[in-house]
Amino acid sequence: MRRRLVVLLAASCVAAPTLAAQDLPRGRVTSRADGRAVAGAEVLLIGDDTLRVRTDADGRWVATRRPANARELRVRAMGFVAQSRVPSTGTHDVALVPAALALDQVVVSAARREQKLADAVATVEVVSRRELERSGASDLAAVLTEQLGIEMQGGHPAGSGAMLQGIGSERVLILLDGQPLAGRLSGNFDLARIPVGMVERVEVVKGAQSTLYGSEAMGGVINIITRRPSDDGRRVGVSASGTMGAQGRMDAAGRVQLVAGDFATSLDVARRTQESAPGIARNEGALAARLDVAATMQWRPDSARQAELAVLALDERQRWRTGTFYGISDNVQLNARVGGSWTRGAHRISPKLAVSDWDHTAYTSAFTAPVAGDPGDRQRQQILLGELLYNGAFRRGVSLDAGVQLRTDAIETARVPGGRRSHTSLEPFAQLEFSPLRGFTLLPGVRMTHSDVWGTHVTPRVAARAQVAPRVTLRASYGDGFRAPDFKELFLFFQNTNAGYAVQGNPLLQPEHSRNAMLGIEWATAGGYVRGQLFQNTFADFIETQIVSAPNEAPVYEYQNRDRGWTRGAEFETGANLVASGRLRGELGASLLQTRDERSGLELLGRPSRSARIGVQAVLPLALRSSVTLVHTGRTPMQRDDSTGAVGSWRDAFTRVDLRVARTLPVSGLEFALGADNLFDRRPREWAGFTGRHVYTTLTYTLPGLR
Repeated sequence: MRRRLVVLLAASCVAAPTLAAQDLPRGRVTSRADGRAVAGAEVLLIGDDTLRVRTDADGRWVATRRPANARELRVRAMGFVAQSRVPSTGTHDVALVPAALALDQVVVSAARREQKLADAVATVEVVSRRELERSGASDLAAVLTEQLGIEMQGGHPAGSGAMLQGIGSERVLILLDGQPLAGRLSGNFDLARIPVGMVERVEVVKGAQSTLYGSEAMGGVINIITRRPSDDGRRVGVSASGTMGAQGRMDAAGRVQLVAGDFATSLDVARRTQESAPGIARNEGALAARLDVAATMQWRPDSARQAELAVLALDERQRWRTGTFYGISDNVQLNARVGGSWTRGAHRISPKLAVSDWDHTAYTSAFTAPVAGDPGDRQRQQILLGELLYNGAFRRGVSLDAGVQLRTDAIETARVPGGRRSHTSLEPFAQLEFSPLRGFTLLPGVRMTHSDVWGTHVTPRVAARAQVAPRVTLRASYGDGFRAPDFKELFLFFQNTNAGYAVQGNPLLQPEHSRNAMLGIEWATAGGYVRGQLFQNTFADFIETQIVSAPNEAPVYEYQNRDRGWTRGAEFETGANLVASGRLRGELGASLLQTRDERSGLELLGRPSRSARIGVQAVLPLALRSSVTLVHTGRTPMQRDDSTGAVGSWRDAFTRVDLRVARTLPVSGLEFALGADNLFDRRPREWAGFTGRHVYTTLTYTLPGLR
């Protein structure tokens, strides 16, 4: 009898903690729209001693204890409408409704610090990770083609650059996690180099942003935020995907994540192959093949200190047909940065060192490989950057963002005297955010850039945000932008003996400068939003070539500060959950643009006067997630008759339709997608390679992580 009592007592001691653990609050958070898990959602058990936990990769959470007198269970996640209920014993499964506009998502590009989208004084447009996945694209250029107010321009071999508000791609700054990237060719940075699988989100800030970011930010900034090791409770995470499609598309990508104590690391590898000029170059071997590797290591011993090392390497081989020959472009890019931050109270110091190196070689060959012994036309660009950034918050809502950058740009090419040139700039900057009136925030800022080549340039800017009603926000800004002359414009000497002309740089060039004014309004609720903005950019001293030789001599062209003009327009966008659950959502946007070259009195080329976008996302029967996007681009002037000034070539207006359907399969972690870009095969002339129907299918597998 005594032995039986001892056994029962021992069993009860073992079972008691288990039963107590089972009695702890727990649950799962999913999306009401499509039923998918919501990882990283914050769950609050509010009581005398409030408890905060986060959901894991499968959306599940378990409380570590039961708060005394718990009276409210509140669940919130970025991009969803928060939900509250009275807590009870047992399981708490919560289905969150997606917000029409995710005002709670964090952005960093508006003020060089983390802040909610709703609090940003500048207007920031965000392409989220879910939108990137929904596009079905393999590179960033294909994603931005679907966005309102972004016009892709360029072609081979320069690639696909982005134009904002009618300001060309050479005057739009491209950043990778805030780091400027080397690798512009004919003014374009080819966004097709950046693989979508390695990107967490894209932040677009339109209008002059030179006060915070310096040269090239005259038309705006596109900041590509890469994926970091995710904070979803997994120690190990593995995912892989493969895509096959028309136009020679073959993509494969994989991601591994490891978390151990204070350290976290992730590795992304991708291989992408596609025709260089879809719908045009169908010759054998006319392909672009890219290999991408990205690695990130983080150390976070506590909330006040963190350090990070990140590397992105790209290897690109492009082949395209030019008559009876192949054009060949081989590119290798390496971007690396090391940085960290130290926080004490409301003050943060963030140092950073970064390097961006781009090695480009161009060939012409009768084959898809360079001729043996041909050195090609080689060009190497490099950016070295050191930065110290301070972010501080003071009494009465005053914030200061200030820093200094030391930057060296270098180029190696036979087309500049001596084969190598470099210049160094020192750039202090600061902006102050304060609220002189309740609901009104003012943000003045200034940057001074001193270059050892072209001197000193000062760029001031002021922005304001006013909360005129509980759900209505006004934003306005007025400021300067500039673009420093590049190496080609300063030092180039190129002589074409066959054509009988020469082009030379001009070391006396001064920076281009512009003035930007914007006024925007936004109304947003959980279920819908409307926003619009007016803008105007006036520019002067744009750098163009001018003939400087005598009439009876062979033509010699020189770069000079000579062009003046303006762009102005309006953008409008609205979106809503068309059913309460968020299972059907719609978006509609339109933009208008006017341009003028004051020297000639004519409109600028390559800029459509109107464009529009319609997007619909729906969850269909059988748990199919579908999206349809229509992008209309208006009639666009492309070439002009030099003698009369009349437009001699137009690109016709056209509407592109993209469709994608995806479904999570019964096998855990497996997802299948089928899509078609340019569904109706529209092929306007002079559309820089974005032509032809493209059908593809994707299979993705995510291995459940170890807890």
